[in-house]
Amino acid sequence: MIVVKMIKKIKIFRSAGIILFLLFGIACSSGCDEDLTQKSQDTLSDIDFVVSVPCEGNSWVYNNLNSTNNIVKEGGIMNWSNPSDKIRTYFYAESTGNIEVGIKAKFNGTTKLKVTLGDEMKEVTFNASEQLKEYPVGSFSVHQKGYHYIELEGLQREGSSFGEISNILLGDQQWRSKITYIDKDWFYWGRRGPSVHLKFDEPVNKNIVWFYNEITIPEGSDPVGSYFMANGFSSGYFGIQVNSETERRVLFSVWSAYDTQNPNQIPEKYKVKPLGHGEDVRVGEFGNEGSGAQSYMLFNWKAGTTYRFLLKGESLEDNSIDYTAYFYAPELGKWKLIASFRRPYPKSKHLTDLYSFLENFEPSAGDISRKVNYSNQWVYATDGNWHEITSAKFTIDNTGASGIRLDYDGGVKGNNFYLRNCGFFKDNQSPDLNFSRTSAGIPPDVDFTQLEVPTLQEDSGALLLDRSNWSISSYSTQEDQGGEGDTGRAKDVLDCKLDTYWHSCWSGCTAVPPHSIVVDMKQIQKVDGFRFNQRQSLSRAVKSIELQISNDNKNWESLGEFNLQNSIHNQDIDLGNSKEFRYFKFIARSAYDGTDHAAMAEIAPYTLD
Repeated sequence: MIVVKMIKKIKIFRSAGIILFLLFGIACSSGCDEDLTQKSQDTLSDIDFVVSVPCEGNSWVYNNLNSTNNIVKEGGIMNWSNPSDKIRTYFYAESTGNIEVGIKAKFNGTTKLKVTLGDEMKEVTFNASEQLKEYPVGSFSVHQKGYHYIELEGLQREGSSFGEISNILLGDQQWRSKITYIDKDWFYWGRRGPSVHLKFDEPVNKNIVWFYNEITIPEGSDPVGSYFMANGFSSGYFGIQVNSETERRVLFSVWSAYDTQNPNQIPEKYKVKPLGHGEDVRVGEFGNEGSGAQSYMLFNWKAGTTYRFLLKGESLEDNSIDYTAYFYAPELGKWKLIASFRRPYPKSKHLTDLYSFLENFEPSAGDISRKVNYSNQWVYATDGNWHEITSAKFTIDNTGASGIRLDYDGGVKGNNFYLRNCGFFKDNQSPDLNFSRTSAGIPPDVDFTQLEVPTLQEDSGALLLDRSNWSISSYSTQEDQGGEGDTGRAKDVLDCKLDTYWHSCWSGCTAVPPHSIVVDMKQIQKVDGFRFNQRQSLSRAVKSIELQISNDNKNWESLGEFNLQNSIHNQDIDLGNSKEFRYFKFIARSAYDGTDHAAMAEIAPYTLD
């Protein structure tokens, strides 16, 4: 083995002195062989790598979302210590041929990696370095156009990790314009991947009141971060999501006509009003991608099962339209009311711009393919008849249209439309094409008279106090170590958002009840009661509480102990007689799950004036 290496080096180095040194090196120890290997790397580093693929935007740990989040960081690959984690960095090749591969990295000890491209593999040993440098790996073959990946697998390491790797290096001058990848301006959207859509052809000159659709997700095509949207319309969307390994949702949202990303900025006359919702459905507001009203139900839907979606849109008051969503699951055996919303300043008095889409909202899952089949689309119009929809246009979002990601697909197979995205597949479909499915000819069997009519819960007359300038004076515990992501802080009980919450500390810390939060209302105010909202998943739901009040944050008066319900809905505690105070203390004494932990989404004092 050593002799083979010597022959290669005699071909590279033409100096007679170096040849004599190498020949003498045949009798050296293994340590001498390592020195020669490093010298060979130094010589090959003169390769003119013209393509530098940033790992931060183009790398994923194969089949492991958690490891991807822990390893692929700002700057590239970090904290890589588990040899089971195989890291793939993707690029698109517009040509074929031999290509030189290297990495830009630094190592805190001698490290051995396996580097794979296609069906070729090389095992390379890298010496320690104090700063990022370019290391050559060798020549590989690209046999076909399309997506490829460089896979790194850790074999041996002396340091604490398998190295910090910022870039995958590719090619000489002939590859300069033939490799594409996600650049730094597109890291977020590029890692999410392209969204794909079906814009349905609606019957001409019909006022549409109901939109019916069916979807089936093939088994294995439902990774975390998927939103399979079934019934989209001019002002919102309705479908099912995979929110985590343990949580799935049925989601229905309606945009406000007011253009803002912050629901707190929507003027009252533009707010989307809830008209009622089904049992176990959460209702609140959303922002960041437009803003408006949102509802969702936790439901463990299954891949391979067909689900039905029914949406109503009808104007019952001037300058507004009511949207109502129903969901049918074989597991439930009946139509389930999700929610109903009234949207001021409607675009139409009926349903318009009907569409479906598939998107990934989890960047760490952008390397995993997902697919959905849509079947049996119908609309019910004011003429009292069902009308079948059998044609649609396939479109893509700006991530695809800009060429950032090309793994998009959609079309028709028999009597089903389908959408597919992400996963870096090569057989993509051209966008902006029209497709027609085979007609089913049988309208949906829906008895409108049997559908649950949305009704608002009885209003207690409570007027919530303005909490916008309140602050947390103190707390006994909160989860601020990242265990609950971007929430878990005591201040989250005042942010008017049901999806955020306070949680007792648990990530790298412990806390035992009673837990407490002290709120400063900034001035003495009259209060008739308190409204509570449990964490909407009901995890760590609070059972027993005590409320105390004070004007100086030193001397406290107890208002008594109370039991909350294990429910997602508003829970009001009426004090009976008005109280005036500046500070109040919320004390959580026990939780429904019997553990030491507790969580609460919102705490809002109110008056009855």
